[in-house]
Amino acid sequence: MRAIEEGQLKGEFNGFKDDKTIFEMQNGKKWQQAEYKYNYHYEFMPKVKIIEETGNYYLLVESMNDKVLVRQA
Repeated sequence: MRAIEEGQLKGEFNGFKDDKTIFEMQNGKKWQQAEYKYNYHYEFMPKVKIIEETGNYYLLVESMNDKVLVRQA
């Protein structure tokens, strides 16, 4: 596991939904959910990490201790 980026999401976060879900970082980078995974969790501007594992990128939400497969949007 290697951290690619660390920061905060912009605005409200409502958890993981489907492959149409976009996560926008404070620095303007956008990541799109790349798998179906539903996990509702509300938080305002949570701290996140983008990590790389075996060639895949995951968004890790620190307060959830859960991650989801993403790709750059």
